[in-house]
Amino acid sequence: MKKMLRGIAVGLCMATTFSLSAAVSADGFENGKGLDISMIARYTSGAVNFDGGVMEIVDYNRDNGFSYAVNGQSGKLAAIKLKDAESAELQGFEIDVKSLVETDDFVYGDMTSISVSPDCSMLAVALQDAEYDEEGLIALFSCNSDGSASFLRSFPAGVQPDMVTFSPEGKYVLSANEGEPREGYGEDDPEGSVTVVSLEDGICANIGFDSFDNPLSVKRMAEDGVVMKKGTEIAEDFEPEYIAIAGNKAYVTLQEANAIAVLDLDTMVFTGIYGAGFEDYSSVPVDLDKKDEVYAPRTYEKLYGIRMPDGIAAFAVEGKTYIVTANEGDAREWGDYLNEDERDFGDGDTSPSGRMTAENTGFDGKVVYFAADDYLGLEPDADYIFGGRSMTIYEAGENGLDEVFTSADDAERLTYHYLPSYFNASNDNAVMDDRSGKKGPEAEAVTVGEIDGRIYAFLALERTGGIMIYDVTVPKESFFVNYINTRDFETIIPGSEEYEDGELDKWVTGGDVAPEGLKFVSAEASPTGKDLLIVAFEVSGTVAVYQLG
Repeated sequence: MKKMLRGIAVGLCMATTFSLSAAVSADGFENGKGLDISMIARYTSGAVNFDGGVMEIVDYNRDNGFSYAVNGQSGKLAAIKLKDAESAELQGFEIDVKSLVETDDFVYGDMTSISVSPDCSMLAVALQDAEYDEEGLIALFSCNSDGSASFLRSFPAGVQPDMVTFSPEGKYVLSANEGEPREGYGEDDPEGSVTVVSLEDGICANIGFDSFDNPLSVKRMAEDGVVMKKGTEIAEDFEPEYIAIAGNKAYVTLQEANAIAVLDLDTMVFTGIYGAGFEDYSSVPVDLDKKDEVYAPRTYEKLYGIRMPDGIAAFAVEGKTYIVTANEGDAREWGDYLNEDERDFGDGDTSPSGRMTAENTGFDGKVVYFAADDYLGLEPDADYIFGGRSMTIYEAGENGLDEVFTSADDAERLTYHYLPSYFNASNDNAVMDDRSGKKGPEAEAVTVGEIDGRIYAFLALERTGGIMIYDVTVPKESFFVNYINTRDFETIIPGSEEYEDGELDKWVTGGDVAPEGLKFVSAEASPTGKDLLIVAFEVSGTVAVYQLG
């Protein structure tokens, strides 16, 4: 076994449903000092999977009092009765979306995302075709008072729609279509795109990136730190991940390209592609050594974290638009292609540039670097790792995006402070330092909400777990407020154990593991009359309800 769980033997397992007292803490670690956060309820799907993909994206309908969450494992939509949010264990039922949408022309492959319309009358669902290179669907359902959903109609989307959202005024519904080359680069690589459906007239537009497929645009983007695979057309290379909308602009993360695209909803044209920047580890300390089993952050010259943002949210302050990103990082692994460059310092390896060696770092384990030789937008003599282990805020203007804040090393530094025995543990074990040589705590999702006149950003950490809260009322002066983690590190879900060479290699801990989707619910819309944060967890298959303030 890699590590005993603080005296809890493997045989002393807990059931798949947990009371609130089983969590590490049902309250934020900094309650009483700023914005309080406390867990008040949980929904348990009954399914767990240490590879993730159980409870994923979540939304809430204030009119019928139901929260809806994508269950990627069952392929069904969970309708959770939030009217009873003050009871510890929430009840719900599943909606079989597949049976409602599958036709001779569309073979259901996966449900990836949901969104409730601003007027709460409809639910939009992003659906991928069973064939990886076929167009998907945006399906619309009416939201009924009993939480059920009735199919209304569907619209063709691009290939592999991965996120769906309504525009704030309800005029449009959009999907981010990844178009990944899932059979490898030697096979078909579908184009990434954004689908925009006008709900007033039913007109559907699929907007791609062909206009950036020219030497001048590629040169400009490379100079701005947009990471592009050599020898690949831009229209195929860009893979939209997540969308945030503010005014007439949609801001789209192109995660693998380390970029953010801006789509003008009036003209239906992408007006710019902007690099998301890098975390500079010559000034920001980072822990890369997974073998020492301590928190030992250091700085390294010419080492950068490619932010590669996943989740994105938008907010406004004094007439200016700001966007905030969760800088997760993501490797490409399609067919026999993998852009990870794993170096084992214990075997005498160095970093790709040769700057980092076992002698000058003290490393004795593996570090996963980005295979930079295949890509534009990077310095030739520097080392790069995946993700920024951070959150970044940008001011969005007519001429692009200006970075105004980064959380830098907060995620590592603070999770160690609050959970020293589980620093950089993964979501499929509870081994300290396990993720240090990869992407650390791994910032996955972010959302924003206003409480008592102040604006807060909520950042989900996929691996270590938990939610970090920042006050972003003055974006340039954003600061950490609170952290909650309702994962139960000391227990193992029965049947989740996986062994390798006779030793326990992976397992699912109790409580809430691997936050994936976030939904802020204002007090005005909340069934409790209090501000809430609803979080879907993809490994534990749970949905947690946290009360704020």
